[in-house]
Amino acid sequence: MKKEELLVHYWQLPKEIFVSLNFGFHNKLCKTIQTKIKDNNKNCFYKILDCPKWHAQRIFTQFNRMTITELEKLRKFAGIDKEEVEQNIETIGCHEDGTIIQNPILPFKIKDLTYVASHLMFDGSYRDKRGCYFYAYEPSLVEYHRERLSKFGEVPINFIEGENQLYFSYTIGFIAKKALEIETFKSTKTYLSNKLKKLAKENKNIADEIVKALIIDEGIVEDKIEAELANERLIKSLYDVLNNHYNLTKITSRTRDIDFKLKPEWKYTCSVWNLGFSASSFQDLYNSIFPLPIKYKNENLEFLFKRQTRGFNQRKVGETRKLIVKSLLGSPKTIDELAKELLVKQTTIRAHLKGHQNIKNPLISLRIVDKIGEKILRRGGYAKAGIYGITNMEKAEEFIKE
Repeated sequence: MKKEELLVHYWQLPKEIFVSLNFGFHNKLCKTIQTKIKDNNKNCFYKILDCPKWHAQRIFTQFNRMTITELEKLRKFAGIDKEEVEQNIETIGCHEDGTIIQNPILPFKIKDLTYVASHLMFDGSYRDKRGCYFYAYEPSLVEYHRERLSKFGEVPINFIEGENQLYFSYTIGFIAKKALEIETFKSTKTYLSNKLKKLAKENKNIADEIVKALIIDEGIVEDKIEAELANERLIKSLYDVLNNHYNLTKITSRTRDIDFKLKPEWKYTCSVWNLGFSASSFQDLYNSIFPLPIKYKNENLEFLFKRQTRGFNQRKVGETRKLIVKSLLGSPKTIDELAKELLVKQTTIRAHLKGHQNIKNPLISLRIVDKIGEKILRRGGYAKAGIYGITNMEKAEEFIKE
C-alpha cells in the first residue's frame, strides 16, 4: 500500500498568516453569516470576531485580508467544511503585499516545505519579517527553483543577477520555518529540528529533499560525494538522519583558511566538518535525486552510477593504461573525461599518468603522454583542468600493441 503523502492544510498554517477567498465564495460566507445572526450590515462580523466595527467591515468588503484565526472563527460560525474553504482560498501571505501568493496550491506538501527549508539552511538567507533568498549561480539552478516554488502557487520571485540571489515570497520561508519548527536558518547556527529529524527518519522522500539540497548547494560530486560545512551541530544532525537511509563515511574535520579576493583583510581561519556518502550508496542516490539542476554535478552523479553498475570489477593488469593511450590517440582529454570514458576513478587515471606507489613507469615518465594545455571549467566559479595528449605517436602505437 502506498504511503500517504504528508500535507499541511491551511488550518495547520501559522495563525497570523493572512488569506483572502475568491469573490463568489466570500459572498456566500458573508450571506450565510448575515442570515444566521439576522444582521445585514457590512460590519456584522464584529459580533463573531470581537473586533472593532471598522475592522469587521474591511474584512467583509475584502478591503483587508483576514488572518487564518479570523477565517476559522467565521467558518465555524457559518458551519462550512474546512475542505470547501481550502478549495476557495485565492491568496495567502504575510503582512506586506509583496509576500502574497496568488492561487495557492493547497494543501502544501511537507516535502516541498523541506526543499525550501533545506536550501535556506545550506545556501540561502532568511530574515524575520524582511525576506529570504536562495543563492543561485547557474541559470539552470534559477529555473529549478522557479519550478519548485511554483508548486506553492503563483509565488512572487525576483532574481538579482549581479548578486546571484533569487528572492521569493517571505511567506514560504515563514511557513517552512514554523511548520518544521526550525529555530534559525543562519548557516553557522542552524540544525535539523526534532520534528524535521523525525519526519526525515520515517520518510525517505523527506530525507532525499535534504540530501538533494545539500548536494546542490554544498556538495562535491567527483570520485566521491561529500559536503563540507562550518557547522558541527548541523553536520551531526544530518548524519543522525541520513545514516538511516544511506551508508555514510565517518565525519571528519579540518581547519580551513577562508580568503576573499576582493577583501583580503576579511581572511579568517575556521573549523569545517565533512559528511560523505559511501560508494555503496551511489546507486540509491542516483535513483533518488537524479537529475540535479547543475550540469557538471548531474553528469558526475550519472558517472558514479555507471561506475558502480559497470559490467566488470577489475580490468587485467596494464589494460587501463593501454585504454588511456588508445583514447588519447583519438583526441586529447582531461582526467575527468578519461575517467568517465573508462568508468574508473579520477585518482586511477591520475596515477597512471603521473605515478603512484603502486604504479611503476607512469605514462608521463615514459614520455608517451603529457599535459598539452588547459581547459576552463565553470563550477560555481572558474577552475582550470589540464588537457593531456600523446607526445610521441610512435611510442604510443608500440605501447598499445605490447
